[in-house]
Amino acid sequence: MTVISIERAIDPQTSERFCCVFDTKSHLPIEPIQRYLNYCRKRQLAANTVNTYACRLVDFWHWLEYKSLDWQDVGLNELADFVNWYLLGGDIEVISESVREAVSKRSSRTVNLAVTAIQGMYEFHADEGRINEKKFSQLAPGWGKRGGFLRGIVKNSPERRKRIKVKEPKIFPGCLTDEQVAQLANACYTYRDRLIVMLLRETGIRRGELLGIHLVDVQNFDSRGRIRIVRRDDNPNGATAKGIDREIPILHNRQEIQETFLAYLLEEYPPKAEQLGHGMLFVNLNGKYAGKPMTSARLNNLFDQLKDRTGIEAHPHLFRHTFATRMLQAGYLDQYVQQLLGHKSSATTKDIYSHVLDEMSLDAYLAKEEE
Repeated sequence: MTVISIERAIDPQTSERFCCVFDTKSHLPIEPIQRYLNYCRKRQLAANTVNTYACRLVDFWHWLEYKSLDWQDVGLNELADFVNWYLLGGDIEVISESVREAVSKRSSRTVNLAVTAIQGMYEFHADEGRINEKKFSQLAPGWGKRGGFLRGIVKNSPERRKRIKVKEPKIFPGCLTDEQVAQLANACYTYRDRLIVMLLRETGIRRGELLGIHLVDVQNFDSRGRIRIVRRDDNPNGATAKGIDREIPILHNRQEIQETFLAYLLEEYPPKAEQLGHGMLFVNLNGKYAGKPMTSARLNNLFDQLKDRTGIEAHPHLFRHTFATRMLQAGYLDQYVQQLLGHKSSATTKDIYSHVLDEMSLDAYLAKEEE
């Protein structure tokens, strides 16, 4: 049996770290996977996304070996078999739909991520002329955004559609109340931690984006109330920004955040951080790692401590959902919220926060009826 290893390599020209998938016996890359991962890197997909694709494709490769299949001979039926096998943790080949949910060992989202990676890889190789594309996708008429009687009359260019997807239950992760956010901020022992809580609430940035902020990204924060989110692959703490580069204005509680920001820099920011020269905003304040960039593990530890002090279970992504929900409820356009969140498509924003938009549409309708 082939033993596959996922390793991290460094590009000698750019010093960029990237994911490599090797056959440990031959010490050679698994070429179909590696070609696709390299393509994903060129498309500037987030490093965590590429790593996730690598893990899912390795699982798929193990299944191919288990079934004694060549990757170029796989079609839609085989992919459906893999989905069934993967959803059930690889233990059961065929099972009735009524029992599937009870014994499922992987979430529908995880399985769909695997399918996305697999179909992406096959589409890439189809475009390169190595396989027949029709095995995995079909061209269907694109109807665009036309509705009413024009739908079906005015056609756009054909579009490529995925043909296999596991239904995912829509579960909204919830929001923090303003009172809970205030409790968490007041439970912080340092200006740095308080600033983290306040920025997460008022910007909705991701964990990697927060930890990847450099001092140069906030050089106009005290005057203009804006921070820049920049994608970098060489942050010393390994932080990566998943979304698009953008500038985010602080729309609410700006003065309080600016005061906390200045207090952090003037009273707490360690001289050691300046000596190290990494230029990161959030750093460790004391101990043997004082001055070094704050890591994801340290951020997790902060929220564990805040939970002990307040009883409130929070994490960075929960603040993101809170920010987006409050912005939509306040009447901001979903396209504007999309830009602030760094989503590449407004469809992503609408899908995640459909419950908020639905409630708003209903409220607007009822208000009109009352008038």
